Amino acid sequence: MHLRYDEDFVEAAVFLGASGGHQSIPSLQIARFNREREKLYAILDPDERNSAFFRLHLEWFREWGMETLLTEPLRDFPLLPQALKLLAFRKSRGKNDEGTELYVNEAGDRNGVVAMRPERFGREAELESFMRHELSHLHDMVDPAFGYLPELAVASPSLSQQRLARERYRLLWDVSIDGRLVGRGRQTVATKEQRLREFTGGFDFWTGDRQELVFNSLWNNSRPTHRAFEELVCDPRQLQSGTGPRPGASCPLCGFPTFVWAADAKLTEHAIKLISSEFPHWTRGQGACGRCIDIYRLQGPRMPSLLPV
Repeated sequence: MHLRYDEDFVEAAVFLGASGGHQSIPSLQIARFNREREKLYAILDPDERNSAFFRLHLEWFREWGMETLLTEPLRDFPLLPQALKLLAFRKSRGKNDEGTELYVNEAGDRNGVVAMRPERFGREAELESFMRHELSHLHDMVDPAFGYLPELAVASPSLSQQRLARERYRLLWDVSIDGRLVGRGRQTVATKEQRLREFTGGFDFWTGDRQELVFNSLWNNSRPTHRAFEELVCDPRQLQSGTGPRPGASCPLCGFPTFVWAADAKLTEHAIKLISSEFPHWTRGQGACGRCIDIYRLQGPRMPSLLPV
C-alpha cells in the first residue's frame, strides 16, 4: 500500500507546527525550517520551485512526526495494507467535509482517501481517535464479512427519502464503530451517551424500548454487516413487510409517507397504463396515494412522438 499526501494538506500541517501550533517542536528546528524555506524563493522556474517547496514540507512533515500520527493507528487494521493499493490524505474544506472514501478503478484497484483538517495535528489525542474511527470505516468497506455496497436498496424514488436513508445509515455505522473501538479499549470520537442521543434523535419514531434494543445491539456487535444496517434504514418502520398500502407507509410513486391512499375505484385502466409506463415494476396491489392517482387519472392521452424512429 502506497501513501500519498495532498500538497495543501502537508503545507498546512507543517505551517501549523512552524507557527507553534504543535508544542513539541523545538524552536531551533522551526528556525531552521524557515531558513531552508526562504532559500527556495531563489528558484526561478515556478514548477521547479513548487516541487522544491513540497519536498521540503514533506521532509519536515516526517521529521516532526506528523506522518507517524497518521500511520501508527494502521497497526490495528492489518487488512488495509493488503486490500488497498493507495491510501491518500487530503485537506478537508471544513468540518462537514471530513471523512473517508473508497474508490475502485477500472482495473479493480481499491484506493482510500482520508479528508481531514490539518489543525487536528495540534491535538494529538483527538487526531488518534479520529484516525481510528475513520480507518474503521475504511476497514469495513474492504472487509468481505461486512459486505459493503456503495448504494442502498431504497425502494422510494424520492431523493429526500434516499438522502435520509444515507444519513441514518451513517449514524448506525458510527454507533457500531465507536462501540467496537470502546470494546477494544480504544479512544474514539464520541462517547456511548453522545451516540445514544444522536441515535434517539434519528429514530425518534420508534418506542423507547425499541430504541434501546437496537442501539445496544449495534454498540455491542463485534461483527456488523452492511445488510443489517440497510434493512434498518430502508424500511425503519417495517412498513414494507406487509401486503398492500398501510397507514404511514411511503407512496411507491412519489415516495412520501401517506395516510390517504387512493380508493381502488380510482385506479382506472387509463391511470394504471400511465403509471406503468413510468414505473414498470409497480403493481396495482401496491396502491398509491390519492394525490398521485388524481394526477394520473386526470391526464389526457399522450400524443405520439413526431420524431422519426
